[in-house]
Amino acid sequence: MRDLIFISYSHKDKKWLTALRTMLKPLAKKLPVEVWDDTRIRTGQQWRAEIEQALERACVAVLLVSPDFLASDFIAEHELPPLLKAAEQEGLVIVCLHISHCLYDETDLEHYQAVNDPSQTLDLLSVAERNRLLARVCRELKALALLSQNFTDF
Repeated sequence: MRDLIFISYSHKDKKWLTALRTMLKPLAKKLPVEVWDDTRIRTGQQWRAEIEQALERACVAVLLVSPDFLASDFIAEHELPPLLKAAEQEGLVIVCLHISHCLYDETDLEHYQAVNDPSQTLDLLSVAERNRLLARVCRELKALALLSQNFTDF
């Protein structure tokens, strides 16, 4: 069953994951799905198996797109292929959040409508503009989560 929002990011971009998770916090317990990223993997767990299970459960994938994200061999080889396949075959929704300028248009991600204008990346925005965008992203994630679980009332 696809019942979580999977956040994919480069560890070099962890501050942006933190910003997104902070903004999502008020919604986290209200959403009909879990929000998952690799910081939930605990000591002693098999990290690759945990990521694979999360990928299989994802109904929405948030991609924090940056040069480091696109340069990550792990993301390119182990996360993007199953996410793109699930988007094509099972209706998983790809949400690209552009955090810094990069060559996304040289990848398969160019085919997916981003949540923000790739010319107006998070790192260019003022704190107020960034918070406004992150709040909008969270509202869109809420709507997508509800839609994916066939919820009409919230």
